[in-house]
Amino acid sequence: MWLFLACAPAPPIELRPEREREEVETLPGDTSPRDTAPDWVACDDAPPVRLNEVVAANHHGATDADGDTSDWIELALPAGAAAVDLSGWTLSDSNDDDDDDAPGWLLPARTLDASAPLVIWASGKDRAGDELHADFGLDALGEPLFLRMPDGCVADHVDTGRLYADVAYGRTDSDTDAGAWAYFLVATPGAANTTESRPGFADVPVLSPAGGFHADAVVSATGTEVRYTLDGTPPDEASRSFPRALDVDAAATPVVVRARAFEDGLWPSRITTATYSEDSTLAASGVRIVSLTANPPDLFDTTTGIYEYGPDAEPNYPYFGANFWKVLERDVHVEVFAPGGERVVDQDAGIQIAGGYSRAFAQRNLELVSRSGYGPDAFDAPLFGDETIASFKRLYLRNGGDWCGTQLVDATVQSLFRDPDGHRNAAVDAQAYEPALVYINGAFWGLYELKERLDEGYIASHHGEDPDDLDRVKLGWTHDANWELEQGTWEAFDALEALAATDLSDPAAYAAFETLVDVDNFIAANVAHGWIGNSDWWGNNIRMWRPRSPVAGGDGRFRWMVYDFGHGWPDWRFDHLGVTVGGSWKGLPIGAALANPAFRDRFVNIHADFLNTSFAGDVATARLTAFADEVRPVMAKQRERWCGGATMPAWEASVLYAQVFADNRDDAVDETLRAALGLPGHAALSLRAEPAGAGAFHLAVVTVDAPFDGRYYQGVPVTLTAEPTEGWVFTGWDDGLGAAPTITVPMDGDTVLTARFEAL
Repeated sequence: MWLFLACAPAPPIELRPEREREEVETLPGDTSPRDTAPDWVACDDAPPVRLNEVVAANHHGATDADGDTSDWIELALPAGAAAVDLSGWTLSDSNDDDDDDAPGWLLPARTLDASAPLVIWASGKDRAGDELHADFGLDALGEPLFLRMPDGCVADHVDTGRLYADVAYGRTDSDTDAGAWAYFLVATPGAANTTESRPGFADVPVLSPAGGFHADAVVSATGTEVRYTLDGTPPDEASRSFPRALDVDAAATPVVVRARAFEDGLWPSRITTATYSEDSTLAASGVRIVSLTANPPDLFDTTTGIYEYGPDAEPNYPYFGANFWKVLERDVHVEVFAPGGERVVDQDAGIQIAGGYSRAFAQRNLELVSRSGYGPDAFDAPLFGDETIASFKRLYLRNGGDWCGTQLVDATVQSLFRDPDGHRNAAVDAQAYEPALVYINGAFWGLYELKERLDEGYIASHHGEDPDDLDRVKLGWTHDANWELEQGTWEAFDALEALAATDLSDPAAYAAFETLVDVDNFIAANVAHGWIGNSDWWGNNIRMWRPRSPVAGGDGRFRWMVYDFGHGWPDWRFDHLGVTVGGSWKGLPIGAALANPAFRDRFVNIHADFLNTSFAGDVATARLTAFADEVRPVMAKQRERWCGGATMPAWEASVLYAQVFADNRDDAVDETLRAALGLPGHAALSLRAEPAGAGAFHLAVVTVDAPFDGRYYQGVPVTLTAEPTEGWVFTGWDDGLGAAPTITVPMDGDTVLTARFEAL
């Protein structure tokens, strides 16, 4: 074995001596400041400035000056009220503030006039220019809002309650019910609340049985007036009434049922969606089933659908300007069924088209986005068999990179950074993977790679860093290479670029380099792209990140994420390393770093670690073969759907080509590494533990069980550590090498090391 490594009440605001709490009667539905005392003070004789309208899940509505659909809060005065200077007033989403004299976000000097409500974006951007941005965001799950006068008393307050996408919670302006709070489906930022409002929503219907694989499924729905559709469209009042029992005839293809309840005086309920199938072979296919349900025009309208070319597409591949190249998000319902048929995800979410040039394939890449405005704010399920992490903000459905080839290149490379037990190698930021059959509105959409998304959520889950406190930069390619700042600033990246332009053979310069770069991760990223022979590298598909304020014990060094190996599987003799070591590129200073002997030795030994373990020909071939065996039962369906009816023998030929590549690639990488760096030859390293099974050995980036026999390089010192297994303690090395568990051996020739252990 080789191991890769309900909230507590807020404290009350201190009362000032001159103000006393009033004993007031709580009225049903009253959300004025007087209804939730006693832990804050309502203003006496305050100007009638009021919280007027709130959107806490602005997904498709108004945009701020940056083009972002930030959440927002509106302040207003009643008609005829005198203008009010808001200087010194504050706005807060919490009653737990450090400064009682000025709690919350301080409004700038601004005069509020009764004729024009004031919009404050709850974006967290903290700006006080022409456009106001508070330093906090809103929680669609519900939270309190406080508007305070300069002396800290509360002029207005509301608990927003649960709000969903693009629904506004605001005060009505009717003559008979002035000031009451209600729900608006058409928000009016900066204007009077004159669109239709209703006090709530009908109860969401429940479908029984739950979506899944059922023989002769007959579906019923709760609710007095429930309407439904079977084509993905949202039910409305003109849709068919749900019968007492709906017979789902789904023998050939899944059927998607969407149901919605209607009740006089209330807004229609949220939609319940469930996928049913009687095809037992789907549940028994051994892969995950993902059912996506969306309003068809949102995806497939020829002018506006996000899956389509649209009016602005260029005529040739990859069709820049097409709708699928734009950052557009639409509503979708996501169901994921584990092998065997259990539904493990069932929630509303957002859907986008994703990826680089591969998004232009007819089978497009899809990104699924969880937001609290849709429903749960994460996909909480054990979706990946090798992962202990079971909560994901985003999921990626990729068409395989080498589309209509093996469709296994990404999966294979990513998996080679795990040991046979599925443990990740700590040096590599790689994605978890599972194959999945995807259906859209019940129609088969193909075999996809279900993956983690390499974003701030990934960094938080795998590294424990604050997802809001990162530098993230990315190099992609449209017409030209595009460096993009995804988060944070360019400051550290620019410092790295400046340092890479110096002579890194100088120990002081290299020491500074090590403070900016996670060297092992940087090298491992190069190993990944070099082994697969990915020619879409060096000047593309580079994604780097660093924590700006690292967690305790961490550092602020850049790491590189590995992804998108679609241009792999060349001839197994391809000399990728010859290109890599021959220069330095922006964001990839490999040539500059290799000028330093310490980096060069680490570069060589990390290659050797992987070539001796997961990248060894027999191991890599076995991993690829296992993935091919997993998808073989469903591949004919995929190729019939998307590959022009290409035959299974053509796919088998692609797999055989990849197996030949995997079986021979370790020797090719070894040969090109020796040639590129002028290494004199090999030196065998043999590691033994006495007694057998009492210990293992950590090399540069892998841990190996004893006995271990590997191929390393003459004159390149190897540092390793003896690690006792549970119940044992390390006592020393044979041959007078001492009792320290970590040693460095020169590798002047073949080397045999024996570590001794004693039972505890």
